Amino acid sequence: MNPFITKNCMNLTALWHCYGAKKENDLWFSTDWPHRVWRDSLAKTVTLHGLQKSQLNPKQQLVMLDSCNGQRDQLPEGLKADVSLTLMHLLVSESCQSLRPGSDLEWLARDDELGIQAFVEMCSEGFGYPMDIAPLQRCAEKAGGKLGFLRSSGERVATVLLFQQGSTLGVYQVAVPNIHRGKGYASEVMRHCILWAQEHEVELITLQASEMGLSLYRRLGFQEVGSITLWRK
Repeated sequence: MNPFITKNCMNLTALWHCYGAKKENDLWFSTDWPHRVWRDSLAKTVTLHGLQKSQLNPKQQLVMLDSCNGQRDQLPEGLKADVSLTLMHLLVSESCQSLRPGSDLEWLARDDELGIQAFVEMCSEGFGYPMDIAPLQRCAEKAGGKLGFLRSSGERVATVLLFQQGSTLGVYQVAVPNIHRGKGYASEVMRHCILWAQEHEVELITLQASEMGLSLYRRLGFQEVGSITLWRK
């Protein structure tokens, strides 16, 4: 398997474990949000084998890598594709990041319950679906996990979650609420994240992009290497 796919999937599934997961019949199940079901490799064959012994509820999404040719494989009756995400990565260089005057990242302390609640509320609004606070509290308490806000002139305008494993940094939950959209804040968050990576000996940044975010990440130099699909009952 392509090493960039491997590192991307390793960071992603490690974050899901951090959120909270239990194992059942060779598959991992999120204990609450984000309601994922997976094998750590995300490989189709072993995932489907585990699914033969398990049942999905309507909230859960089974996650698998797509074929290398970009074509989705036929799945057992009763599953339908919910969303596909593009696996992307950036090799961190020493290039200068041009940041807006007055913008900064505010990182939350591990025990900042009010801050984490505000993060959940803004992130839920930005993505348009409810999130649970407990998984994000677990992430904030974990070494390598960071929850934060982009601030513009002191006002919180976007969210971001970082999850670092060694020299690999995963970027997640980049969300901008409706009131602040159209002002370039998502790009600004990412430029701050790249700068943070440069300052903390990160070699590789990984993320999973929706169709909406692809052009943004391409402009920042991220490369596409594969895709995953989330399947629902």
